[in-house]
Amino acid sequence: VLVALVTLVATQVVMVLIMTMTPLHLIDHGHDLATVGFVLSAHTFGMFALSPISGRVTDRFGSPRIIAAGLCTLAIAALLAALSPASGGILLTLALFLLGYGWNLGFVAGSSMLTGGLALAERTRVQGVADSLIWGTAAVSSLSSGIIVAGASYTALGFLGIGLVVLPVALLLAKRRQLDAASAS
Repeated sequence: VLVALVTLVATQVVMVLIMTMTPLHLIDHGHDLATVGFVLSAHTFGMFALSPISGRVTDRFGSPRIIAAGLCTLAIAALLAALSPASGGILLTLALFLLGYGWNLGFVAGSSMLTGGLALAERTRVQGVADSLIWGTAAVSSLSSGIIVAGASYTALGFLGIGLVVLPVALLLAKRRQLDAASAS
């Protein structure tokens, strides 16, 4: 349950942190709303369109592996966003697509792990706590992203996103044996 909660919160925070500032980053560098719309469409496609695939691969390979894949995808997305030239272009579009899909993988697999790790009587209460943590930290992430970009840069925001992936990866590795045992039973 702890791995699932940390994954759900971290994936939401990283995704919101970078996604929130991307439209402003693009506009600040001379892009029009059509470009912003295209980049965010790629992001939204990554977030939702591939969910049936994410669910199937989670069922087939298990939540821990798909969480790891999602966290790696988020880290790559954050790195690409940080390293994208000011002109944006295809690299930033790819970064935002991967940001959406990394979130999707982490969210689908994390949700599956959360509900699978709880007794039926506990699910409603724990899911309520999880939702409060996820959406509360997403609000803080959204509000702080502008402060971070104003005080540092969009590049720094991307590197911060990479740093925020470290905690769930470390927890996943620390709990690996427990998770493998739970998957086997």
